[in-house]
Amino acid sequence: MGHLCFTALRHRDDTPVKLDQPLRNALEWGNLQTGVREGAYESRDDGVAGTLWLFAMANPSTAKTIKSLRLKARADDALLRAKNWVSAETHVHFLSPTTAILEGQAKRLNLVNVLAAQWGDLFTNVGDLYHTPLTSKDGETMVWVGTENRQHLLGHLALLGGRGQPVFPMSAGGPSESYIGDPLWQGLAGWAEACHKREGLAIAVHFPYPTAELAADIVLGKIDAAELWPTGMSEQSNTLRFLDWYRYLNCGYRLPAVSGTDKMGAWIAVGTYRAYAYLGQDEFNFPNWAKAVRRGNSFISSGPLPFFQVDGRAPGEQIQLRAGGGKVEARVEVKSAVPFHRVEIVLNGRVVASREDKNGLRETQLHEVIPVSGPGWIAARCASRYLPGPARVAAHTLPVYLTVPGQELFSPSAAAYMLTLIEGAETWAKTPAIPADVERVAKVLAVFNEAPDRLHERMRRHGATR
Repeated sequence: MGHLCFTALRHRDDTPVKLDQPLRNALEWGNLQTGVREGAYESRDDGVAGTLWLFAMANPSTAKTIKSLRLKARADDALLRAKNWVSAETHVHFLSPTTAILEGQAKRLNLVNVLAAQWGDLFTNVGDLYHTPLTSKDGETMVWVGTENRQHLLGHLALLGGRGQPVFPMSAGGPSESYIGDPLWQGLAGWAEACHKREGLAIAVHFPYPTAELAADIVLGKIDAAELWPTGMSEQSNTLRFLDWYRYLNCGYRLPAVSGTDKMGAWIAVGTYRAYAYLGQDEFNFPNWAKAVRRGNSFISSGPLPFFQVDGRAPGEQIQLRAGGGKVEARVEVKSAVPFHRVEIVLNGRVVASREDKNGLRETQLHEVIPVSGPGWIAARCASRYLPGPARVAAHTLPVYLTVPGQELFSPSAAAYMLTLIEGAETWAKTPAIPADVERVAKVLAVFNEAPDRLHERMRRHGATR
């Protein structure tokens, strides 16, 4: 069979060239040469990075060097960048920073976060932590090396962009992340606090897995954003990743979202899942990107580009309604190189407007006037029937928030769900977990005392019982 030849190609000036003739003298892969023509080659334009990926089986002895190939790169990312949007991938392992720059440029990513981590006795990318961030010559792609701090039950955090010394230990509390018999030196809250002191972002990666401590930390404001992936979901986003995110939003916790691949090998490209954030008038650098993430004018995507407004307000902004609610006008425009089949507007997680096309669309708009009776949030999402690998072609905007005088957004059922998670985490920390010294144990357990107190107080204010 030979071996798999894999090439990513992007033409710098986006000059279009129609491939209507065999590209002789361009690609010579044994007997596959005459198969390279428009519509005849196997390709995947992912609609995000403007990169055409070519796959071919070839005998290594007959494979020759690519001499020339000029293809049209999609201009969507260039247009977004011209309007000061930036794309970011929050979760990459094992790549050197220089390789991450190369792959980021190929995928038209502006920011790649490489994460050092501990895997039992194995430590990866730790030597890269002590170098300054790497930036491409054109200044449009940069790589920051952070850490993934992990506990097998309490959760995993990506600590991004911190200044000074890294946050150690990177793992605690036993295998497979830490050593066998390793005590619970640190909880997620301690890691997040240390990251914030270094002016970094604390991201709940591959949200919400593992999930035990996340509820407590979100209640206490320790988590800056959740990392969402379009995996394991239908066209209706009915996966725990999104349903849990909706629960926190419905309880009034304005949790931003980012996206990343958790890349650990060549089977997935950097930036296959990514988030776009709007910088406004700010220049592109890590602190301004972090500010944009917290502000919430962004969307996550594995291909489509959704642009969403409610009464002219962008995601992350809020609209104050009169007492008793009112009506709002929501608009979403979606563009995608890969056809998508459904676009929806959701209010507090419930679909209030939708459009479906069985043949698929590459561009559409959806406009709806929505009655609102109380505080909440509105977002837009879209999805394709196509499932190229583990992830669906999909996108989700962050919410526009709705406030009503004298009312607070709260969901008793979501609060009860969060309390169950917190109680389970506390039970584990008190019983099976191997304790460290008394002071460290007290700091871990303090989180599981303070967070329920806050939730119970909110439940009392809303007359809710568990």
